[in-house]
Amino acid sequence: MTGCITRNIAKLGMVAAATLGVLGTTTLPAAAVTLPTGAAAGTTVITAKQAATTPVAITASYRCVITADYGWRWEGNCRIYSGELRTITYCANGTSSTGLWIGARPEPWAVWGNCPGSSWTRIVFQSRG
Repeated sequence: MTGCITRNIAKLGMVAAATLGVLGTTTLPAAAVTLPTGAAAGTTVITAKQAATTPVAITASYRCVITADYGWRWEGNCRIYSGELRTITYCANGTSSTGLWIGARPEPWAVWGNCPGSSWTRIVFQSRG
């Protein structure tokens, strides 16, 4: 019985990882990290205008790097040391998309955001825990 439970948990983890891969992020060329005025602790924001520099967000619990920017899509990876993290991508057409919460693990997570039919204007890295 324990083996069956372990296999099912492993399958759920693989499904969650695959889902995050599909819903995650895309790579941006370079972008700088900016903390908005009055932003809550653990929140990092990257704007499309900052795509000229390499985006790196560092806090006590995670480190994210944007690796590509396709205008309508960005990609990157996040290494989470403790707590949880999710991305929120804001689009020029007024829409936004929020990624799933991802947790600490030894390997980095692939992250991305999409704005179909529009360009992205801002990325928010939100953490908790």
